[in-house]
Amino acid sequence: MQDNLPRDLSRENHPAGHVIFHIGEPGDCAYLVESGSIEVLARNGRAIAIIKAGEIFGEIALLDQLPRTATVRTREQTVLLRIDRSHVHELLKRTDPVIRHLLTLLLERFRHRSDTAPPAGHLLTPLLERFWSRNDDTPPQISTQICCQEGDGAATNLTLMLAQDLGQAMKNGQLTLAYQPLLSLPDRRLLGFEALIRWYHPILGSIMPTKLIALAEKTGMIRALGLWVLSRAIGDWPTLRQHCDQRQTAIPFISINLSAPELANGELAETIDQLLKTADIPPGQLQLELIETTLIDDVPTASACLEKLTTRGIGIALDDFGTGYASFEYLSTLPISCLKIDQAFIRDATHDSRRREIVQMAINLARSLGMTTIGEGIEDEATAELLSELGCNIAQGYFFGRPMPLEAIPDWLTETRALGRLA
Repeated sequence: MQDNLPRDLSRENHPAGHVIFHIGEPGDCAYLVESGSIEVLARNGRAIAIIKAGEIFGEIALLDQLPRTATVRTREQTVLLRIDRSHVHELLKRTDPVIRHLLTLLLERFRHRSDTAPPAGHLLTPLLERFWSRNDDTPPQISTQICCQEGDGAATNLTLMLAQDLGQAMKNGQLTLAYQPLLSLPDRRLLGFEALIRWYHPILGSIMPTKLIALAEKTGMIRALGLWVLSRAIGDWPTLRQHCDQRQTAIPFISINLSAPELANGELAETIDQLLKTADIPPGQLQLELIETTLIDDVPTASACLEKLTTRGIGIALDDFGTGYASFEYLSTLPISCLKIDQAFIRDATHDSRRREIVQMAINLARSLGMTTIGEGIEDEATAELLSELGCNIAQGYFFGRPMPLEAIPDWLTETRALGRLA
């Protein structure tokens, strides 16, 4: 397996007999064994545990920030995933305060018991406690399933692995952006593009964008990821803008998704100012999309952040309108300038009268509030015609174009115009 692992991920490949850390060293990280195995040694050099692939070690010193209580070395060729304190710190910050307190108490009690145990360096498991009373020298097999259910342990390991890999992906160019066209209605001129993030993991393959965003939010990496997307999309916009129709009265724009946690960043507006200035892009050519199903914990702070952006001329779109729980609250408290009608209503609107009425209501509501509308998920000519009749301003969907890399856009333009779907 280690021969097939990508070299640019934060993994460590060690030969047999290599010491990972010594007793007494600072506990600044933990490790997940991806392949091979390690042994835990007491002060006298006696092996007290064997840890194999899929299991974690070094987590106690990492969590309580005290010195290592054992020495660890590899038993064979071993691949380890390093889990730095910064990743765990971000996870703990998002944990319920009661859970954090209980964890602190557990660690304190463990350390107290560790001080009175026969040799230092053992792990807090009933299996190891039984081992200390044994007469033979065969170390027991330690499994993380002692402390958690199998599914929970696997999910935790995967989260830690992906969090580490995501940080490396941003540094090493493994993330990409795809651009989906936005066409004006009814004239079907190319108005702009929505930037959509893509991550092809070298081991796991394509990671769903929704899972990627959820991972970034859970691990505290969402601001760094959001900045990466903003930088890349704004940097690409001058090239994208050249493909947009220059005759239309509407201003062409690039649309970029914005997650709720990013709204708590007090420097977001200034960061975007600098990115736009560097790329020589007028603020009016940028639209930020806020996912309507995302819960905003601090609406006043979010509103203040968005007000800063709108005063600069940046547009704010409410994505997935109609599917969440805060549609009308957000409309009344946030400076929204565009409604994106969810594809769940769009796709069935041609043959479902109730959904058609919902779409019409959303369009009328947006118009009365001085907002534009975008219809998502258009997959056929009939739906495009219906949205045009209902007064929708902008069309988006596979019928006109799938998300594509920047270099694929010229060929898409030629093909789509040949099909008569683009003016």
